[in-house]
Order: sequence, then structure tokens, then C-alpha cells
Amino acid sequence: MPKIVDHDQYRRELLNRCFDLFAEKGYSTITMRQIAKGLDVSTGTLYHYFSSKEAIFEQLVEEMIQQDMLQVSNEMATAKTVSDRIKRGFEFVERKQDYFFKQLLIFTDYYQQIRQDSNQPNILERVCERIQPKISEIMGITDPQIAEFIFTFVDGICVSQIYGCSAASFSTHLQLLFKMLMAYFEKYDPSLLESENLHS
Repeated sequence: MPKIVDHDQYRRELLNRCFDLFAEKGYSTITMRQIAKGLDVSTGTLYHYFSSKEAIFEQLVEEMIQQDMLQVSNEMATAKTVSDRIKRGFEFVERKQDYFFKQLLIFTDYYQQIRQDSNQPNILERVCERIQPKISEIMGITDPQIAEFIFTFVDGICVSQIYGCSAASFSTHLQLLFKMLMAYFEKYDPSLLESENLHS
């Protein structure tokens, strides 16, 4: 009896395995042949599921973002306060720091490549526009400027750690950022903290 293949599941498995290949080789230099070899499949099989390297990358980004959002939502499921949600969000990033470091490097390499072709749509911009408001909502941060500041600051911490420019650990930076945010809320939106009984 022929083996029944769940093609959608198999496609997702291939995508998940592509993450480390892109991290190792870089988006700009890796080829479909190298991807197929790294996945231990034929080039024909790879083209059966994906029309191009660009298609693989775009689907990989979408898959990663969906998984990240699901995990973040699960992290926040029992959090009752804004401070607890932010703290859990930072703990999630810290636990998966190697993953996020690789993700940042892949995204940077991709951006450098597609920047040369202004007509090519940018999957990163589309994804950011979609997920940042959702993450802000999950974490309970209503001010979009504060939310963007957090995203930018965390990315900056990742870059400093990747480059080895920081004497402090990733954890130390995130803890400091958390304290800064709590101090900001206490000064500019004390009602938020009072409603969460953080002064008790």
C-alpha cells in the first residue's frame, strides 16, 4: 500500500529545516541546489514544494512569525498585568536568544539583498506592519511609540550581543529595560501601575 504523504505538513517540515541553512549560508549566497542538499532531498522535490529561494524565504518568515506569535500568546495566557506580560515577553526572548540572533542575521542579509531591487516587495515590512500591533495588544501596551521603542531596543541589544560589543549579558540588558519601562509608566501613566497594585 503506497505511503500517504501529508504534503502541507511535509512542506512545513522542510521550511523549519531551512532556518538553520539560511542562518549558516546566508540568504544572499545560498542556492536552491545547496538548500536541497542541506535538506537531503532532490532539487526536483524542492521545486515541487517551492518555486524559488524567495518563495522558501517568504513562507519561512510567515511560518516563523505564526509560531512566534502562538508561543508569545501562550506565555501571556495567565498574566494579569501589563508589567507581568512585559516581563514574560522578555523572559521568552531571553530563553530563545540564539534563535532570535539567527533570525536577525538572516533578516539583515535578506534586506541587504532585496534593497538592490526596489521593485521587489519586502516581506519584512509587511510582516512588521501586521505583527507589531498584535504583540502590543497581547502585552497590553497601548502607546504605539512605546511598543516600537521596545522592539527597537531589543533588536539593538541583540545586535550588540552578536557583535560582542557589550560587556553586560543579554539578561542584564533586558532587566534594565524592564526597570526603565516601569519607571516611565510610574512617571507618565501612574494609573496603569496603580491599577495593577505594583506599589503594594
